[in-house]
Amino acid sequence: MKLSLETIGQLAGQAFPGATVVSFRLLEGGVTNLNYALQLENPTAEVALRVYRADTPQPALEKEIYVLRVVMPETGVPTPRVIHFDDSRALVDAPYAVLDLLPGEPLGKALPRLDALDQETVGYEAGRYLAKLHSIPLEAFGHFLSDDPQASASEKAYTVARAVEWLDACEEQGLIDGPLVVELRRLVARSDVLDRESACFVHGDYRCSNVNVEEGWGGFHVTGVFDFAHAQGWSPEWDMARLMGSLGDGYPALVKGVFDGYADTAGLPENLWPRLRLYRLVMDVGDLVFAHRAADGALLEAHQARLYRSLEEARGAAGVVPKT
Repeated sequence: MKLSLETIGQLAGQAFPGATVVSFRLLEGGVTNLNYALQLENPTAEVALRVYRADTPQPALEKEIYVLRVVMPETGVPTPRVIHFDDSRALVDAPYAVLDLLPGEPLGKALPRLDALDQETVGYEAGRYLAKLHSIPLEAFGHFLSDDPQASASEKAYTVARAVEWLDACEEQGLIDGPLVVELRRLVARSDVLDRESACFVHGDYRCSNVNVEEGWGGFHVTGVFDFAHAQGWSPEWDMARLMGSLGDGYPALVKGVFDGYADTAGLPENLWPRLRLYRLVMDVGDLVFAHRAADGALLEAHQARLYRSLEEARGAAGVVPKT
């Protein structure tokens, strides 16, 4: 659902009465929502218009606005400021928000232009910001500001519950063969690395499309992080797995920077590599379910291939092998 200039002007006018939209452009990186950059006059301003999918659950909307207004100011992580939020659907059949416009462009778009030094610098900053997000303690593993029947004080109980939920869906839809479903259930249930004592705040979708970068005098730098609709309580490796999955294997300097920045800010989690392998496996299973729901055949095939690669890595990895 793309918006006309007239509709965009009406929405922006709720935040800036009397303003005129001089120009607008659809921003890249929006997977499920529409994001526009607006140039306004009266007052002169550059802002972002974020139009959510019409079927976005109300708790997800409230969570993102709460995170941007309340949680992020405590971390020092640059994020968009909420100027106006409207879920009444009076002007358009979808909730929307007017936000500060982050400078630059999504990291995923800029990556091919980054040399090794830029990659390491951007990775370092992205790793530092991720560590700052994870510094926020939460009482339980699971979603907050909404009911989550699977929420738990135990990392293992929660992670196994999520994995089983997604594996059951994969089995019902024929996305994974039965014997493989059994193996994956055992890998997760019998793992001895899910022993984190308490949950922390996680972004939930910390991928290249949700981190903005900009080129300046000293090269590329991170200008902000956005899209917190999937934020919840979990473990650092969930965000790390998502970021590594969005990078692929072609940017070792950036990956090095991420872990260096994280380590210098908060230290790396104990047993990071076996835990990260397990979380990548769980993430891949969940992504299969979401790709099927989106009816995206190409994406589904890509996630199936990635799941098989992750499974090969998990087989025989210390701390992930099922106990006999």
